[in-house]
Amino acid sequence: MREPFRRYIQWSPLLREEVNKLMLDACYVVLHIAPGHGPEVGSIPLIVQNDGDRFELTDDIWIERLNEQLAKNIQKACEPPHYNISGSAWDRHLYAFVRRVPKVEKTNYEGMGALFTAVALCRLINPTSTGERYCAKVFQVGSNDSPIQAIQFRGISPDVFLGKNARDWLSVHEGKALRKLMPWALQKPMHARVHRAYWYHEYAMRSYYLDARWTLIVSGLEALVNVEEQNVRHQFRVRVKQIADEFQIKINTGELNKAYTLRSKLVHGERFLFSLETVLPKDQQGEIYGRLELVLRKTVLRCLEDEKFGEYFRDDKAVKKRWTIS
Repeated sequence: MREPFRRYIQWSPLLREEVNKLMLDACYVVLHIAPGHGPEVGSIPLIVQNDGDRFELTDDIWIERLNEQLAKNIQKACEPPHYNISGSAWDRHLYAFVRRVPKVEKTNYEGMGALFTAVALCRLINPTSTGERYCAKVFQVGSNDSPIQAIQFRGISPDVFLGKNARDWLSVHEGKALRKLMPWALQKPMHARVHRAYWYHEYAMRSYYLDARWTLIVSGLEALVNVEEQNVRHQFRVRVKQIADEFQIKINTGELNKAYTLRSKLVHGERFLFSLETVLPKDQQGEIYGRLELVLRKTVLRCLEDEKFGEYFRDDKAVKKRWTIS
């Protein structure tokens, strides 16, 4: 038993060297899968259009249109293999978020964190359905025969759900806006209120049912505006109206009051949305929700783009001073 062990010790430095060489070109990749093949982009072109095109976000993070074979291989690696069933793979990605694997990682896939954050930040600029169903470690980017390790995470939906008529891709202009936000993806700290609101927005994007999305979006707005335990409905109604006016989003205090009533009944398990038409008719629920989501998204985005505006949510005192209530 000792001889094979000694041989392993003798050869391990060589094996380690080969692995290190392999890892020099290793990248984490998150595919943005299109609902149909090819970019039906109309008048707003994709951020990258041709195979090999790159849009740099940082020194080691970028958006790229991968070559067809590599994209197929990643999709094949991430999809269930099934059994005794063969299928013809076709390239369904519009583009990919890519990051070079850091030389040192304290935990498995630690380098994926900044990549996921970049994807979440881009949803503040324009909501897209990029999720974690197609994420992988590609050991030799540029090779059509690279080993590919599918990465599967647990604990949150790998899918993202958009509203109706959503444009599910980024433009060059939006890429430039995302590039300016990248310090937030690289450990720049947000104000605690803004950070909570940012995550509630992301949680909502990953929830399929409007009942769940409703409570998450209202909670995200509460994270920004509530500063006292009493009169939380009044704080929500008045301050969210002021913020909506700031962004010229039409929503009145009556609608906000109904939105909070729905939130309360949903949170306390009284009813589901479909049975709350006496509070807000079903044909208005989606529309009001969309405006609430837009207020939250625009507020968080402005806080990250304009740090002076973000200071309005620094703490309770700052909120009270800027967003006054009678």
